[in-house]
Amino acid sequence: MKKYILSLTLGVALLGASELKYQEFDGFKSPESIFVDKNFVYVSNVGEKLEPLAKDNDGFISKLDKNGKVLEYKFLSNLNAPKGMMELNNTLYVVDIDVLRGFDLKSKKEIFNLPIKGAIFLNDIEKLDDNTLLVSDTGTGLILKVDLKEKSYDELLKLDLAKFGGPNGLYLDNKNNKLFIAGYHPNGLSGGVVMSYNLAKKELSVVKNEKESYDGIVPYNDALLVSSWGENLNGLVYSLENGKTTKLELPSMKGSADMFIEGDILWIPKMVEGKILKVKLQN
Repeated sequence: MKKYILSLTLGVALLGASELKYQEFDGFKSPESIFVDKNFVYVSNVGEKLEPLAKDNDGFISKLDKNGKVLEYKFLSNLNAPKGMMELNNTLYVVDIDVLRGFDLKSKKEIFNLPIKGAIFLNDIEKLDDNTLLVSDTGTGLILKVDLKEKSYDELLKLDLAKFGGPNGLYLDNKNNKLFIAGYHPNGLSGGVVMSYNLAKKELSVVKNEKESYDGIVPYNDALLVSSWGENLNGLVYSLENGKTTKLELPSMKGSADMFIEGDILWIPKMVEGKILKVKLQN
């Protein structure tokens, strides 16, 4: 893994005009999603080819320390095209095309396997509570509620693909009982919008209506940070706050996918490039 430590000047309202430091790590195989727990960083690798729906058994999960050092390149292997991840009770759950899988983080054994009937493109996972996960299926427009104990699931929401795109990244704002959704049309061209869904009122609202191929979505202070694949794979990260949209001045990114934020550290997969970016944001 090569590592680059660089800095640049960032002049946006969210972060202020200050020096933004970032590190870039390469050697991954179509990295799609990043999940960070108390001690480690996990990176889902779709595989040698950027084929997110290929059942080719060459997908894997890498395990890093928080400095970006690879501890186990193939910590979990023999997956197809793993994407979004979530840890609960020392189990790492990961969506793998049309199956929700769970792996014990100590033994690395698969202890949970739930095929989702009719699923096309399972993409991200969010935690609703200690027994319930929310899972997006970009291909069908569905967001599912999965009961881990019962190994069952039902529909939370179905999006109109033509109007909103399919659900990609998910972020649950527990305080306001809202689920934020990054839209991505499964054809990769038509685009989607950024939405919020009020879980109590069951109301869907549009947060950003310019259609793009949005992917990851995370909170930062009072803003939302949303990644987009952009035009001609010129990836972007937007800050959305109080109805205003600002582009973060970041280095070139091709395939900016499912991000993770921990404090003021933002991790971004550069899926097309086989790299990940670690960015220190400024308060």
